[in-house]
Amino acid sequence: MARTWIYNGIIVQKDRVLEQASLLIDGNHIAEIREDNGGWDQDPFAEKIDAQGAYVVPGFMDLHSDHIEKVAQPRPQSLIDFDIAIREQEKQLVCQGITSMYHSLTMNGGSKTSKDLKALLRTPENYNKLVQLIRKHNSGDHIIRHRFHCRYDVTNTQGFDQLLEYIKNSDMQLLSFVDHTPGQGQYKDLEFFKNHVMGSDKTEEEKEEILRKRMNTARITAQQMEMAANLADQLGIPIASHDDDSLEKLDYVMKHLHIRICEFPITMEVAKEAHQRGLKVVVGANNVLMGRSHSNNLSALEAIREGCADILVSDYFPASLLHAVFKIYDMGLTTLPDAINMVTYNPACAVGVADHLGSLEVGKWADLLLIHRSQSMPVLGTAFVDGDKVMDIRYREKTGERYAG
Repeated sequence: MARTWIYNGIIVQKDRVLEQASLLIDGNHIAEIREDNGGWDQDPFAEKIDAQGAYVVPGFMDLHSDHIEKVAQPRPQSLIDFDIAIREQEKQLVCQGITSMYHSLTMNGGSKTSKDLKALLRTPENYNKLVQLIRKHNSGDHIIRHRFHCRYDVTNTQGFDQLLEYIKNSDMQLLSFVDHTPGQGQYKDLEFFKNHVMGSDKTEEEKEEILRKRMNTARITAQQMEMAANLADQLGIPIASHDDDSLEKLDYVMKHLHIRICEFPITMEVAKEAHQRGLKVVVGANNVLMGRSHSNNLSALEAIREGCADILVSDYFPASLLHAVFKIYDMGLTTLPDAINMVTYNPACAVGVADHLGSLEVGKWADLLLIHRSQSMPVLGTAFVDGDKVMDIRYREKTGERYAG
């Protein structure tokens, strides 16, 4: 089995930072961590990597990202072969530090005849093709770990039986129920929905008609949601709520839907209460970078400042995780271990895989990253997944008026 020593690194564990330390990867596990930076010089058969003061952290775990949809459909009228899309996307993801991706695919029963061209990607046939390819890539040739986060749209009254099949077959590793009906959740502010979601190419009368239809769209019943949640819970599939906008809704999802994770709470009141009750509260890394919610809802920075946010997810821009982590650390909102935990240990705990992923501990799987700082910006240099070095990038240094090489 291959052995690799990483030395002269700043090793970030879940509760402390080892300023100059070494770590041994033996096969696909972490075999040793040395605070004295030793061991590597006494092992003639191991590969040696001088971290040169880089942060050594666990691989990032992204529990919520629909980025695969943008790779598979880069233009409204262009669908790329899904197999190509996944293979090309994972090359991007590993270069952004993501070693476990929970592809959050919205199951809303898209139609080939819909005027919304995005619905073409979400037809039952295409949706199922993506689900099966995610499973195939995770068990076959792959760079990172691929997981399926099923975001079931409650207005999809025709797809409920297929949802139950996905649960029974253990196709998914995370389930959430999504309701983007205007007037509640993410779009509680109807004026925001009309002015920013519908666009400016419609008259006020057309907007009101669309709003009326959207608000009266049929949904699956509460009994159906509870049936699916009960089945998922029995099979050990973690479940997340989405866009909780009131304490009453939080009470319901906790009591009836076996919720472990609270995704994107709309208000600080809900975020604080969810955190107090032991749920893992998810906020967006893009929200952190922009300093605000793109939907005028809860500020992720404020939630982190108040100590009621546990997990960062990329939502739609995977590169945001790396930069958001170091932004909240540089701002003094968290310690470095706590910032890193938001994209590693906390999500691993939320989905039940923290016994083998999410932190740098002897015996755990060797998913880890080497991150440097370049003019204060975090720069990912090397990535390991299962002990295999899957990415190694070196930036060229400027020499005089020319770049070396």
